[in-house]
Amino acid sequence: MTINSNEIDEIVKNITRLILTNPQKIIREEDLKNLSKEFNFEEIMSEVYLNLRNVGFELIKTKFLEQQFYILTSEGKDDNITPSQYGTLALIIALSKEVDENIKIEDLKEIFDETWDTDIQFLIDNDYIRKFDELGIIKISPLGKAVMKNIIMDIGLKNLLNLFTE
Repeated sequence: MTINSNEIDEIVKNITRLILTNPQKIIREEDLKNLSKEFNFEEIMSEVYLNLRNVGFELIKTKFLEQQFYILTSEGKDDNITPSQYGTLALIIALSKEVDENIKIEDLKEIFDETWDTDIQFLIDNDYIRKFDELGIIKISPLGKAVMKNIIMDIGLKNLLNLFTE
């Protein structure tokens, strides 16, 4: 089979456009693999990465619920999130890393009692964290991980607590 560079360019263009116009800013790796047809997925994604970087965006790959996702991000912070909400999300991420990836809803309600209806509900409503009522847990969503990447690089509980004591 001969490699048709025009077809590869068209696939790269279509995937780039899909990622940029996706309102959720997130797409499953499996869907992207299907779009890249029989061509080398890694090569196509490398070109997509370059296209996105050239227009000021970055693509982050992350795992969530046993599936790989790509998330579109840009440099800097998200202006929709308040500093308080960033702090809350950072603390939840640190807790999920240090204590348990599956944080119990009741524990989180106890910790964030005063800000549950504002900060936590905002993070849930905007898919930065996901609430699994049937399991009684909350998990950090891929979007939640991505939004924090430019804010605090190493969100360990110890590092976060050190930030507050300095």
